[in-house]
Amino acid sequence: MKKILFSSLLLISGLCQATDQTNQYAYGAIIEISDNTSMYNRIDLTSEVYTQTLSNTLDDVRVFNHKGQLVPFALVNVYQQYDENDTFPVTVYSLDNTQQSYKKEEQQNKPPIDQYSININNKNVQIYLDNTSKQEEYSATYLLQIPNEIKLEQPFSRLSIDFDTSKNLNWQATANLLYSNDLKKWQTAINDIPIMSLTDNNNNQSLKVNTIDLPSGINFKSNYWILRLKSDKKIVPSIKGVEFTSRKQMPIKALYPINFDLISANEQEAIYQLPTSLPIKELSIKLKNERTVLPASIYYKISDSDKTWHKLDDFIFRRINDDKGQSIKINNSVLNIKQLKIKAINASLNDAPLVTAYRYRMSVIFNSANNGPFILAWGSANAQPASLSEKALLNDSISPQNVPEAYLGDNVKLGNKKVLSKTENVSTKSPILLKLLIWGVLIAGSIFLMFLALKLLKEMKKVE
Repeated sequence: MKKILFSSLLLISGLCQATDQTNQYAYGAIIEISDNTSMYNRIDLTSEVYTQTLSNTLDDVRVFNHKGQLVPFALVNVYQQYDENDTFPVTVYSLDNTQQSYKKEEQQNKPPIDQYSININNKNVQIYLDNTSKQEEYSATYLLQIPNEIKLEQPFSRLSIDFDTSKNLNWQATANLLYSNDLKKWQTAINDIPIMSLTDNNNNQSLKVNTIDLPSGINFKSNYWILRLKSDKKIVPSIKGVEFTSRKQMPIKALYPINFDLISANEQEAIYQLPTSLPIKELSIKLKNERTVLPASIYYKISDSDKTWHKLDDFIFRRINDDKGQSIKINNSVLNIKQLKIKAINASLNDAPLVTAYRYRMSVIFNSANNGPFILAWGSANAQPASLSEKALLNDSISPQNVPEAYLGDNVKLGNKKVLSKTENVSTKSPILLKLLIWGVLIAGSIFLMFLALKLLKEMKKVE
């Protein structure tokens, strides 16, 4: 009876202190840390992890230290940068017809001053610029005004010039660019940028350079600009229009490619599958024959237990280039896909296309300060979510992009393949059954204590 009670108490203690162990996961790999002094390290997950985890949200991923203890970690998205450009047309004023040159008496050793008179927004404005032109040069000067209604979020990075080339097909010049916020104080943005329009009729070749990239690191948000064109020849083309470009770097979630396996194909349809059901953001269909056009319907199944083919949509596929297939973006969200079917419409599948799935790329950031080396473990049917949020793991002063990168090294054997099957063990039973078990043990313990008390009472009576 004592052994039964003791075993029951141990069981209750085990239930109250249940935790993950490495042998509860099928797969693992040594984590190779690049910076041993950092409090955190970051691992980019590999194809093995994506395809061998049983949870499509990666709930069965863990980090263990060399003592087999769980290490705090967070699953975070990987981001990449892309440029988002906004283009703004500007108002162009030719200043050459309003030019007057003079030299101030107190500035005899400095270049003469060019004075321009211009009417802007019904106001007469005087613009003063240093005259740096040489006698043998021909020049043209323009004032560029950014419309007042444009509210810039990012500085300008480029301007494009639309020249009138109807009269002159061949010319070369250099451009100087100045900027100001008040039309009084002018600063140089960039000097002596070559621009040209050259045509070789004999060889049917042409070269056109009409853009100016602004230096990085300067917050170019001024409303007024001066564009000066200079040439050693008489030909200085007139300007029809100018556009400024503002470039903004936007972070987007990076994608990870996983190839589908072809499992069956005939002239009408091809069926593919992934190693496990994955949350897919984008598909790529690449035709093997670059001269083929394939109208087709795309169907998918969510899991192995899904008996219905769900239709995604109808598409017309073409071979775009040699490197990447035609993309199908999953709008608004992601789509869990295990199997995919391509069914030809009024066409035949002579060669099954190559199909690639793209899911969001993920990283694991973990506390790497103590008890290394560390192991990344994955693959368990019974694992529950254990990842902390990015904000909970990292303080506000640390960005995931600045965390030192670690790498997955040699694979290690952890648990057997039984952990990949759903099992009902004591730690996964319902709370009601657990409460009944605890109450049963407590009642049994009470009965046992009463039995001991009665036995002790009988012994005392015998002594009397």
